[in-house]
Amino acid sequence: MTSLACLVRLGLFVAVLAAGTACKEQDAPRATTRPEAVPRTPIESKPPFHGLAVQTHPNPDPVGTYGPLIREVAGLGADTVLLSANAYQEDVDSMVIRIESDGVPTEAQWLELFRIAHGSGLRIVLMPKVLLSDPRDGGWRGKIAPVSWEAWFDQYREMILHYARLAQRGRAEVFLVGSELVSTEKHTEQWRRIIREVRAVYTGLLGYSANWDHYQGIQFWADLDLVGLTTYHNLNRADKPEPTAADLAAAWAPIRDEILAWRAEIGRPLLFTEVGWCSQEGCSIEPWNYYHSEEATPAGHREQRDNYAAFVKTWAGRPEVGGLLWWEWTGGPGGANDHSYTPRSKPAEQVLREFFERFARQGRMPTGQRGDAES
Repeated sequence: MTSLACLVRLGLFVAVLAAGTACKEQDAPRATTRPEAVPRTPIESKPPFHGLAVQTHPNPDPVGTYGPLIREVAGLGADTVLLSANAYQEDVDSMVIRIESDGVPTEAQWLELFRIAHGSGLRIVLMPKVLLSDPRDGGWRGKIAPVSWEAWFDQYREMILHYARLAQRGRAEVFLVGSELVSTEKHTEQWRRIIREVRAVYTGLLGYSANWDHYQGIQFWADLDLVGLTTYHNLNRADKPEPTAADLAAAWAPIRDEILAWRAEIGRPLLFTEVGWCSQEGCSIEPWNYYHSEEATPAGHREQRDNYAAFVKTWAGRPEVGGLLWWEWTGGPGGANDHSYTPRSKPAEQVLREFFERFARQGRMPTGQRGDAES
C-alpha cells in the first residue's frame, strides 16, 4: 500500500489529502491551483445514496430532455441521481477516446443539469463511461485491448479529468473514475495515478464501478472512498419459469455473504451503481442482457418487480451499504409495452416508490449538501 493509500481512509477527505501532499509518490501531479475547499463530514455520517440513473446520450436539447427526467427522479422520492456521461472509442483496440461534440451537453448545460438536480433536493453521482461506437465480434468496454496501454491511458486520463473538473464545478457529491473497464484493471499503477490526479482537482467522494463478476482482484480499492458494484448476477440458474421474490432472495443469500466477507477486508462502503433488470421473462438469468427476449409480457413485468423486491429485502438498510442506485430512468411512456430497464409505469415502480419512502422517513440529505453549482 502506498503512502497515499494509507491516508485515503474511510471518511477522510480534502483536509487529510492536503496535509499528506508531501507523502505522495514522486510522479504525483502538481496542481497549479487547489480546488475550492468544501466542508466535509465523514461518509459514515452521511445517509446512504438512494436513487436512479439518468443516462445521457447525444441530444440536440440536453437540458430540455434530461432536466425533466431528473425532476421525475426526485418526484419518485429518491435523494440521489446518477448521471451517466458517455465517451466513445471505435472498438476494443482503438487508441482514441473522444467526447462527441454534436449533441453532447456543453459545460454550461452540464452545470444547468447539476443545478436542476440540487434544486430538486437530489445529490449527484457523476459516472463517465467509455462506450464502443463500432464494436466488432461482441466487443464491449470490458475487453478493451489497445496496442499501447500507455497511450490509451493518456487518452483516458484526459477524458476523466475533464469530467472530474466538471464534477467539481457542479459540486457533484460522488465521482466515479471508471465503469466496468475489466481488462484495464490489472494496470494498478495507471489507475492509482488517475485517482491521484482526480483528487488534485475534485474534492468529493471517489469510487469506481466494477463489473458484478470482476471486483475482487482490483488492487486500487484502498485509494478510493466507495466500492462500486453492478448487480447483474444470475439469480435463476435452474431457469425456473416465473421465479418468485422469495426464490430470488434465496439466490441472493450466498452472493451477499461472499460480497460482505470480501468487503470486510476492503473496509469501504458498498455503492451499488447499477441495480437493474429489464421487464422481460428470463431477466433473472442474464440481467445484463437487454436482448434476452425483447418482449414485454405480464410475466416479464412481474419478474422485474420481484427482482426489485428481492434486492431491497437483501440489501436495503445494511450498514455496509453506502448506496443503492437503480438502472435506469428514461423518457417515453414505459408501461405494459416496454421491455427495457426502466420501471416507469410498471409494477416495479411501486416497489421503488415504497423503497424511497421508507428511507425518506428516516431523514435525507439536506438539499444542495455541497452547495449550488458555480455560475
